[in-house]
Amino acid sequence: MWLITIEGHGSDRWVEMKHYGNTSAEIEDYMLGFVPPREGVLADIEAHAEREGVPIIGPMAGHLIYTLAVALKAKEMLDVGTAIGYSAMWLALAAQKNKGRVVSIEKDDSRAVWAEAYFRQAGMSGICAVRRGDALVLMRGMDESFDLILLDILTQFDRPDASLELLDLCVKRLKPGGVLLSDNAFRSGQVLSPENAPPSTQGIAAFNRAIAVHPRLLSTIIPLRDGISMSVKL
Repeated sequence: MWLITIEGHGSDRWVEMKHYGNTSAEIEDYMLGFVPPREGVLADIEAHAEREGVPIIGPMAGHLIYTLAVALKAKEMLDVGTAIGYSAMWLALAAQKNKGRVVSIEKDDSRAVWAEAYFRQAGMSGICAVRRGDALVLMRGMDESFDLILLDILTQFDRPDASLELLDLCVKRLKPGGVLLSDNAFRSGQVLSPENAPPSTQGIAAFNRAIAVHPRLLSTIIPLRDGISMSVKL
């Protein structure tokens, strides 16, 4: 379980946390206890996601990407698959400290509207901007480079090679020393037998293999929730 502190809503409430089995449920709950309570907009987004069934990276992964972004002093950040803005909000908090900015990409127009509303509510509109459209199309047309890129769309692809195409685009868009993060690296364990899994999971398994041997990346996978891969561009 995790505690959501909803500012201005009168009381705290408990929300059930999904466990992925990479560590014991007790250890995951213990780890969550070291994540600072979320208040204001972050808590509102968590409640929205739980109420409407919107997938978000969750507070442990959110605090991890925030910590990494602060440690890296990342100024230019890209969030691919922003949904209603949860992961981008964590990055925006780091960007606020680092005097940077966050570019977020979201294909679903209704979710992009919510993300923009939450950014305005948090006073982050000048730091975090949403670009609407297909990530592969938008990233092909970019000429910016980034200190940190977060991917949270690999589960959405209906063809395995799309994940490798996205990886190539990320490597091009990363600055030397930049960090690439990708959620759902384990796909609830389905990556152990990708030949029997849906195309999106086959793509994630291919993505994991590709970053492990990529000549320009130093990579590892962190067993946090459903797994997060982390790569540094050499």
